[in-house]
Amino acid sequence: MTKIIIGFVTLGMICGYFFIPDFFITEISGNLLVVGLCVLLFFVGLELGREGTVVENFKKVGIRILAFPIASIIGCLFFAAIASFFLPMTARESMAIASGFGWYTLAPVILSDYSAELSAIAFLHNVMREMIGIIIIPIVAKHVGYIEACSVPGAAAMDVCLPILEKTTNSDTAVYAFVIGVVLSTAVPILVPLFIGL
Repeated sequence: MTKIIIGFVTLGMICGYFFIPDFFITEISGNLLVVGLCVLLFFVGLELGREGTVVENFKKVGIRILAFPIASIIGCLFFAAIASFFLPMTARESMAIASGFGWYTLAPVILSDYSAELSAIAFLHNVMREMIGIIIIPIVAKHVGYIEACSVPGAAAMDVCLPILEKTTNSDTAVYAFVIGVVLSTAVPILVPLFIGL
């Protein structure tokens, strides 16, 4: 699975750089991406529905399921604060960037009112988190654990990366991935302004 993902990402980069005209990227690819993502999520939902274990899993785990996204948030913020000792930014700036949790369209917009430089860094950080997540989810799922793999892409665990997580783990874990993605996405518009002081 990892080889297939890397292969298609590489193929897309080559085609985008050498062959695809600009109008396709600006006018068509966004709509195709939304349609493709909806189709992928539909089939994930179809498989979850066929298994019929979603409701049972929620009942079995209960409110404890929130421990996983909370642990992911704490881990991200903790290591962002440590990273600030090695980067030319304050702890709150570093934690504000990390609070994007992979949502590369929202966090940079919020940070743009504070600093264009931090906004650009946040964009790159969150895009890289999603891209690296797409590549290493199968590796983390195989060698570390299923729940840990759900935390890798952050907010993207509930949309772009959900089909990959469902394929490389199981349908039960996809429920955790969705909850992690929802909680992290909800936290972005709260934590980014909180840390940056806007």
